[in-house]
Amino acid sequence: MSSDKLTYEQFRSEWLTNISHANLSPLDKGRRFASKLVTQWLGITTDDDDFVVCDGSGDGGIDIAYLQRSDNDPGSHRDNSVEGDVWYLVQSKYGTSFGGSDSIFTEGSKIISTLQGSNKNLSEDSRHLLQKLDSFRQQASEADRIVLVFATTDPIAQQDRQALEKIKDLGKKYVIPSFDVEEVSLRTIWETLDDVELAKLSTPIKGQFVEQSDGLLVGTVSLMDLFSFLKSYQIQTGNLDKLYERNVRKFLGNRRKINKGITSTLNENPDKFGLYNNGITILVSGYSKSPPDSGTVVMHDPYVVNGCQTTRTIWQVLDVKLNPGGTGQDTASRDWEEKARRGGVVTKIVRSEYEAEIKNITRFTNSQNSVREQDFIALDSGFRNWAKEMARDYHIFLEIQRGGTEPRKAWEKQHPEEESYKDYVNAFDLIKVYGAGWMAKLGLAFGKNAPFLPNGSIYERILSRQDDDQAFGPQDLYAAYKIKCLADGIGFGRNATNSSRRLTRFLFYYVIMQMLREVILLTPQLGQSAITESFLTSAVLKLASSDAEGGLDKLSEGAVPLLDQYLAVGKQNSAHNETAFKETHNGNLNAFLKSENLASESHSPLLVQALALHNTAFNMFGGREEIAEILIAG
Repeated sequence: MSSDKLTYEQFRSEWLTNISHANLSPLDKGRRFASKLVTQWLGITTDDDDFVVCDGSGDGGIDIAYLQRSDNDPGSHRDNSVEGDVWYLVQSKYGTSFGGSDSIFTEGSKIISTLQGSNKNLSEDSRHLLQKLDSFRQQASEADRIVLVFATTDPIAQQDRQALEKIKDLGKKYVIPSFDVEEVSLRTIWETLDDVELAKLSTPIKGQFVEQSDGLLVGTVSLMDLFSFLKSYQIQTGNLDKLYERNVRKFLGNRRKINKGITSTLNENPDKFGLYNNGITILVSGYSKSPPDSGTVVMHDPYVVNGCQTTRTIWQVLDVKLNPGGTGQDTASRDWEEKARRGGVVTKIVRSEYEAEIKNITRFTNSQNSVREQDFIALDSGFRNWAKEMARDYHIFLEIQRGGTEPRKAWEKQHPEEESYKDYVNAFDLIKVYGAGWMAKLGLAFGKNAPFLPNGSIYERILSRQDDDQAFGPQDLYAAYKIKCLADGIGFGRNATNSSRRLTRFLFYYVIMQMLREVILLTPQLGQSAITESFLTSAVLKLASSDAEGGLDKLSEGAVPLLDQYLAVGKQNSAHNETAFKETHNGNLNAFLKSENLASESHSPLLVQALALHNTAFNMFGGREEIAEILIAG
């Protein structure tokens, strides 16, 4: 995109276009708004069964609920970090914001009342959700949370954010100790984008600092003072995650992992925290002491570039310890607080406004810990280059930032003389298509994100591919894009009219690519006794070419009946007859299709058998020959 700065108003207008101009009822517009905002904010889709829409009459104040399950990568070697399950409960306002702090408190209290079981006027969907939340609360660990989210078009006014803290205190007292409250708006999405003009933010932090050199303060901050800074930042911005975004968001992301070691030290020996922790680095555009001879440093535009896990864990543990509610006295809590007041965190405050220097600071301050180099170079040398090549070669806009499509469309409207893209697609979606289809990781793609993100096991396998000296690149992404378009055109996903296609999007990617493999193996002229992933890509591109006369469609027409039959109840080779479906997953189709072992002989032998029979029939009735002719001619 051009170097033109995208204003918030331009982004807001484009983002709302397909909602405000749609011929929908107010309820449907509100539902579309909430779904789009929440999915972009969390980086998810609405396809998952864990995404629940329950707005309307009897919703108990909850418009959308989403269970973000612990997303550890089973294929990677990680440190002792753990990530709990999080229920996001969304109260959404489209078009109009909450009418002041009283309105926020009223709406939030309504949801607290629902979670307590006091609201009896609930719809069937809301009652079912409440049952799941009750079970969640009973078995929640210290890493699990419930987060109430206020989703609005524009940000909540700063003077009204104290009401969010009051709701948070109620939730901790009456719902679950790890209850939290967050706000999200279109501005939240906008501020994660490159090339936006952000308002200056100044936040104080109290500590003992020495200026080591020009632009570098080194010192210690007590645990209590660091917690006060984090709390002040959240009240000011409405979202603590902004502390980890902006310039370094592409490197560290929006991580919510809790480190067992950090948590253990905070709980048992908070006074020794500074001895066991490497410390944190805060990047700022400027700083000053206020007053000059005090220990308070006013930081301008602060971002944590090293110490995300440290600060997030301090935030969560101290929030539970210091704000549990209750009027009684607890000797153990008082003793812990005394020890915590003696604990500190080694802190560096670094002043820089230069992008290259920011990257070096971020990389080098993390070189000693568990963050690997791929976290810092993936988007720069990988996704960013792929985006340029996808634009140049295929006229496709590869979205590599959340919400990046809307600003591009807004820019195209402002520059009608410039060539516009023919389509827009999310890069992460294509990585998952590739993982499910090319690498046969369909269950993992449906059930988890971590393996397909930078630093994940599948992602690293993709980037390290060396098939015939052909590294993974834009041609693979474009081939995955063509397969995705097939599935989208047929209507796979949450809103599928055919129930058998609601949960089988990734199974479709797998089946169609397995059919293609079979065609290649049975075509001697192609000379492929062992099929590489790069050859599969070239085959897809041949079938997708304008000269192929619907080659991909022919494969798709063969794959869909197999999926419909496999998901049908009563059929011989049906998923409902798989032993793993009935015994391992207790008849839960969603869990069955998310299994890492899906499509293996041990987990789903009936699927393997059905696919073999289907390929035989496809070959007998001429389907293979048609596809083979296109591949040979290409």
